[in-house]
Amino acid sequence: MIQFDHVTFRYENADEPALCDVSLRIEEGSFVAIVGHNGSGKSTLAKHINGLLLPSSGTVTVCGLQTNLEENILPIRQQVGMAFQNPDNQLVTTIVEEDVAFGPENLGIEPNEIRSRVDEALASVGMTNYAEKAVHHLSGGQKQRIAIAGILALKPRILVLDEATAMLDPSGRKELIDTVKSLHKTGMTVLMVTQYMEETTECDRIVVMNHGKVVCDDTPKAVFSEVELLAESNLVPPETVKVRNALRELGYSIPDSVLNAEQLAEAVCPLL
Repeated sequence: MIQFDHVTFRYENADEPALCDVSLRIEEGSFVAIVGHNGSGKSTLAKHINGLLLPSSGTVTVCGLQTNLEENILPIRQQVGMAFQNPDNQLVTTIVEEDVAFGPENLGIEPNEIRSRVDEALASVGMTNYAEKAVHHLSGGQKQRIAIAGILALKPRILVLDEATAMLDPSGRKELIDTVKSLHKTGMTVLMVTQYMEETTECDRIVVMNHGKVVCDDTPKAVFSEVELLAESNLVPPETVKVRNALRELGYSIPDSVLNAEQLAEAVCPLL
C-alpha cells in the first residue's frame, strides 16, 4: 500500500540528508510504528506519505500512485489522513460536530451523508456524547480524538500519526492509543511515529530510524531483543520489557513474547 524506493531527501541548506536511501514496504491493514530519536528522520518519512514532502531522489508510491506527479497529490491525500503533535493546530471550529463536518463540507458532500459520517466518526473514537460540546472545554487527549474523527469523516484508507501523543499526558496518550488500536482492528492501515516505546508493543512491526536510515525493521519481539542497536539509536525499551529482562537475569522463566503490562502480569502471577 505504501512503498519507498531508495528515497533520499535533503532540507534546503542542510549539511546532511534527512532521509538517506530509504526503501520500505507497508502492507494494507498493517499497524507499523516508526521510532527514532529527534532528528532521526521519522517525521520527515511520515510527511512523504501524503506528499507534504517530495523526495530529492527515489520514489514514494501510495495506493499505486507516485507522489512526485502533481496530478496524484489530491487523490493520495484523499487516501491518507494525518494527525500531528498539537491538536489545537488541527481544530478549526468551536463545536465538536462542526469541526468533524468541516472536511466533508469542503468536499461538497451531501448534508445527509455528512451527518452520517460525523456520527460514525465520533462513534469510532468514542466521542459521541461530546458532539455538541465546545472544543476548548476538551482535554488534550479528547481534542486529538476529535482531530482523528475529522480525518475519519473523509474516509481515508491510511492513518498517519506524526507524534500525535507527544503533547498529551499519560491518560491522554492511553486514550488515543486505545482509539488507534480499535481503528486498526476495523482494517485501517496505521503508521504511528512516536518516541514512546511503550506505545509500540502491540504493533505488527517497528521501523527503527537513525541518521535518516532504516536500521531495523521487524516485529516488536525481535526489535526489543536488539539491546545494542536500540542503545546506538538512543532508544530505551519499554519499562515492561526492562522488568521482564531483570526477572530473567534473576533466573525466572519469562518468555520473549512478554511485551506489555498485561502479558507481564500473566507471566509473573504463577511465579508468586
